Amino acid sequence: MNKKKEHPAPGGAFWSGAITFGLVSIQVDLYSAHRPKTAALRMVDQSGTPLQRRYFCPRDHKPVGGYDIIRGYEIEEGRYIVVTDAELEELEPEKSREIDLRSFVDLADVDPAYFQHAYFLIPAGSVNKAYRLLAEIMERSGRAGIATFVMKEREHLVAIIAEGGILRAETLR
Repeated sequence: MNKKKEHPAPGGAFWSGAITFGLVSIQVDLYSAHRPKTAALRMVDQSGTPLQRRYFCPRDHKPVGGYDIIRGYEIEEGRYIVVTDAELEELEPEKSREIDLRSFVDLADVDPAYFQHAYFLIPAGSVNKAYRLLAEIMERSGRAGIATFVMKEREHLVAIIAEGGILRAETLR
């Protein structure tokens, strides 16, 4: 009989790391809890050839190449401040593979109106006793964890909720 290993989301985990608090570290993989509502479509011409996006300068009336393109922030209509890649890199949070569990709160105090995106936190590897214990204690006590972690070069604040023995991270607005 051919048994296929099932994952909560197609394509596997898109982030791997550890939930950490105190001296405890629990390895987890992160899966989106939502499926895309639409298929990813590309713009193509009548023959099916993918189209390219080109940038055009309306002042000089000519195309602009990749090396001539920089970022700018509009401070008032028509006036921009140039922002360099180096300046943007300085603003990025420190890269980490940890979900830093900072506190536990009553689950009733976590308002779902602040939830932005849901993720499943699934134990990584075969050793998951600590994961099961954390999920069980959180569920029995009616507590949620408040944590931070870095994903896609951005720090996120999340509520970690246990339900049915599975941990779910909800990004907060």
